[in-house]
Amino acid sequence: MEVPMKRILLFVLSTLLLTLLFSGCSKNTEPPVLTKCLNIGNCLEAPKNQPWDVPMNISYFSKIKQAGFQCVRLPVRFSDYVDKSNSDYLLAEDFMTQIDSYINEALNQNLTLILDLHHFTEIMEAPNQNKECLIAIWKQLAKRYKEYPETLVFELLNEPQQNLDSDTWNEILSDTVKVIRSIDKTHYLIVGGANYNSIDALSSLKLPKDDRLIATIHYYEPNNVTFQGNPYHEGYENIANVAWEGTSDEVSYLQSRLKTAKSWADTNQVSLFLGEFGISNKAPAQTRINWTLAVAKEAEALDISYGYWEFASGFGIYDLTTSTWNQDMVDAIIHHSN
Repeated sequence: MEVPMKRILLFVLSTLLLTLLFSGCSKNTEPPVLTKCLNIGNCLEAPKNQPWDVPMNISYFSKIKQAGFQCVRLPVRFSDYVDKSNSDYLLAEDFMTQIDSYINEALNQNLTLILDLHHFTEIMEAPNQNKECLIAIWKQLAKRYKEYPETLVFELLNEPQQNLDSDTWNEILSDTVKVIRSIDKTHYLIVGGANYNSIDALSSLKLPKDDRLIATIHYYEPNNVTFQGNPYHEGYENIANVAWEGTSDEVSYLQSRLKTAKSWADTNQVSLFLGEFGISNKAPAQTRINWTLAVAKEAEALDISYGYWEFASGFGIYDLTTSTWNQDMVDAIIHHSN
């Protein structure tokens, strides 16, 4: 039977309209939940065969979920697990199988999982010589996890620093995003500025054109409060008993810093993630609570997602020996109470 031309045209136009509507919806979808996030630090970002003080255990994800967190940031030193004898920079399959199990467990716990490429020290020292390695790693990760849910999020490089200045990082970042998007157009990508993902470096960060980017910052101010007594922060090892009481001046400074970052993010029409904020467990107990509570409250008030650094080491809130949480700190981070 001959179909009238008008009906054919109507069908074609309807199909095109639906396609445009659905493509528009996909571009405007919200990122997965990143807030109330906890970093599992001092663990998988340790150098290969040199374990640090937090041995990885798959049970951490259920503990973190049960405590009330919604997201886990998993820092991983992928650069130590590549075969550097050839240009493919193949990742070790036995190591990647372990990473698969952690990602799967996090997602099974209904946690957002941020896979963070952490402590790639070589690229900080010699960016151009290590650029291809970074891109090769992300090419493999994009292929491996392309079909995973959007609650898996990729963080391209933690804290660009040293010789990886803003101009160099902007170029490498752009090329890395292009390679990922040639494979995976779905997963959200977290990107930050140079100088340790500092707030001030945002002004020099050139975001690639991509509708699924999330900008990140790290915040540890004032350093003499947050780093005090920590042996891994040179110059702060012997500082002790520095208080942070949440005075109007202290809170005003905190607000101004986060507002600076949020203003930049709004101008650039991108979501903002405070990927690391944390305070040494050598700081006075009430100071830890005061500072952590204030940062979490201000971030939430500004619609900035946030992740505490970290789970169970020098800034930690969980005791691996007694298997107990510092509940005051948990409450400060996710319930905003003390």
